[in-house]
Amino acid sequence: SYTHHSKNSQRRDLFFVSRFKDMIEGMRMDLYKARYENFEELLEYCYRVAGTVGLMTTPIMGIAQDAQQSDSEVLNAAVSLGIALQLTNILRDVGEDATQRNRIYLPLDELESFGLRETDIFAGTVDDRWREFMKFQIKRARKYFEIAKQGIGSLDPKVRWAVWGAGMVYGEILDAIEANDYDNLTQRAYVPRWRKFALLPVALVQTLIM
Repeated sequence: SYTHHSKNSQRRDLFFVSRFKDMIEGMRMDLYKARYENFEELLEYCYRVAGTVGLMTTPIMGIAQDAQQSDSEVLNAAVSLGIALQLTNILRDVGEDATQRNRIYLPLDELESFGLRETDIFAGTVDDRWREFMKFQIKRARKYFEIAKQGIGSLDPKVRWAVWGAGMVYGEILDAIEANDYDNLTQRAYVPRWRKFALLPVALVQTLIM
């Protein structure tokens, strides 16, 4: 009926408006917040600036009619992909964010637990403490990529390749940080263009069997 359709439309509109407001608030956080005391604070930031994008785009891209997961599980995977991408951005840009913008998007309590200080970041100190700290951060980012991957097979088949292709390329940034001996303070990890193109058929094959 028209009334039922109208109520569904209102709920959908409220969903998008609420997520959009969350995203805007995440962007506003960059105006007043330059440090994150713990991962809970950082996770909230990542959800707002990136997880919300997953929530808003998934209904547009579509969920497969024969999806093996519930809608809430697919949306959780979409949020996890956004968080994984944002955590990867953060790990790639640690040195640049600190020296050029005076921002540290790393949990300060975890930094301290590895025997590190903010001054070590600004000094570009890449020692065994920093390497172990980065191993811990990269492992967590990869965990979110794994959660995200579980939801790819429930998306509309037409969009799976594009979504997972982006995820695979970003995942390679973490590999590049490792290849740089975890030095993301004085150099920026990147994935060469040839490597990005090489990953596309791999992503395609993976999505075909999801």
